[in-house]
Amino acid sequence: MMPNAGQHPTDPDILVVEAWGQGFLVGSLIVMIAITAANMKKGVLLHKLIVAELALALGHGTFIFLHAPAQSWYLSVTAVGLTISHSLHNVIAWMKIHGFFTPWGTRLYLITLLAAQPYWVVEIYANFAFFNRGQALYTTTRPLEPLFRDPWWIFTTCFLLYVIQRGYGCSLVQLIRISPRFGVMLLFMVISVVFAVVDMCATQVENRLGYPPGMEPFWKLAFVFKCLSDTIILDDFRSALDRLRYHYHPDGMPPQEATHARGRTTNRLVNCVPEASIKRPEPVCRPPDMV
Repeated sequence: MMPNAGQHPTDPDILVVEAWGQGFLVGSLIVMIAITAANMKKGVLLHKLIVAELALALGHGTFIFLHAPAQSWYLSVTAVGLTISHSLHNVIAWMKIHGFFTPWGTRLYLITLLAAQPYWVVEIYANFAFFNRGQALYTTTRPLEPLFRDPWWIFTTCFLLYVIQRGYGCSLVQLIRISPRFGVMLLFMVISVVFAVVDMCATQVENRLGYPPGMEPFWKLAFVFKCLSDTIILDDFRSALDRLRYHYHPDGMPPQEATHARGRTTNRLVNCVPEASIKRPEPVCRPPDMV
């Protein structure tokens, strides 16, 4: 039976799914916070934002332990942190991919992301009004949530795959063989996109399944895999790919120089100096001659 606005589900199966989803969310975020904190570099803003993204969403996976009326208030308050985390994730995605953007691409990405923020203000109010006052506005805004949350991440995933294929002259299979870690990150990015699409579909039918708006598990799965994609490789994608290329081709151009050597209209690295033309320095000290 579908609960009325502001009420929590009474179906034990739905409660089990929600409890599992919250436990999965909190457990995953705690592990990712620990791993990120252990690997973050001092003074790197991107790493700090990733930790903030994870921490802000943590509280929204614990409201299952409370009872009314505290549960409704706690749910709405923690939803604010989750909302900020969603927007912050898109900012992090831009910070990781913007090295491949032209100036107009950066402006378009950020302007569209900024234009989506008024929706989240309405969503925060609608969430509070639904779970605390029984107003049904949230049933209208919730189905629109994926449209204001996921397009930037879907674009980032597709654009990164395009850059790897066209800009680095490397197939995905070759990249995965060279760096399984990068391959795992790409896998998690694709999985997160799949669950984001499933969530878009689920929001249209969740009422028929008996779920209150926002309590189906697919957005949690998508969010966890998004965060995993952020934490597996903390640095921006361009620096990571350049370092990876230089690591396996050490006689080529160092990553710092390669970054400046890229053309404005292409992502391809300029041709590296052939190994035969590099004059290697003599050793500082020679071993004594054998007698």
